[in-house]
Amino acid sequence: MFDDKRLEYRVMSALSQRGIPFTILKDTIDFPGPVLSDAPRGCNEILVDDEMVGVRKVISYMHGKKRFSRIVVGIDPGPKPGIAVIGDGIVVEEIHLSDVSETKEEVDSIYRGYAPIRFLVRVGDGDMVNRNRIVNSLVEDYEIELVDERNTTTSITNRDVVSAKNIAFSHGRIIRTKINTVVKEGYLREIQRRSRIESKGQVTIPRDLAKKVALGEITLNKAIELTRESR
Repeated sequence: MFDDKRLEYRVMSALSQRGIPFTILKDTIDFPGPVLSDAPRGCNEILVDDEMVGVRKVISYMHGKKRFSRIVVGIDPGPKPGIAVIGDGIVVEEIHLSDVSETKEEVDSIYRGYAPIRFLVRVGDGDMVNRNRIVNSLVEDYEIELVDERNTTTSITNRDVVSAKNIAFSHGRIIRTKINTVVKEGYLREIQRRSRIESKGQVTIPRDLAKKVALGEITLNKAIELTRESR
């Protein structure tokens, strides 16, 4: 039951995309289950202001919990990270991001949605540059462990998400401060190559912008835009 119909539509779409059944209510009389709403209505409502908060509250209830005691987020780092969310030992979500820059926002959303008693993020130690970008974006807000990926990588389809699950279930080394990142020339050349692909051969970003992309200071698209403007 929502006053904000646009939010209601987004919540219904998010539930449908995940195959989660729901019922649209006109009132809450004698309804036995949790009710998603954007305002208090004197019933067993779950207040939400974001569709993914609503989805994650429902996922918690589907597992018989108002909230999980412990959420572990496993992240397989890379240009397009895989994420696995483990709630009290159960895999509750698998996510494949389209860009490493989305990681912090996604982890924040996971934390808000589940609001667990304890929240731990485990990051694989492969792909040093993207790994460090992810760790450095999260370490000031969350408990972080760095996990040895040598025994977690798999060659099957959707490897990033499968590896993320293995990372989530593996103990790692606690990280309390940001990690210094040394960007090697080969990695800068790879970013420059990606800029040519992304711009359909029109632009190769310069080395200084490639380094800023590698360190997460700007996005690749922004670097392409700046290169075009400088011509």
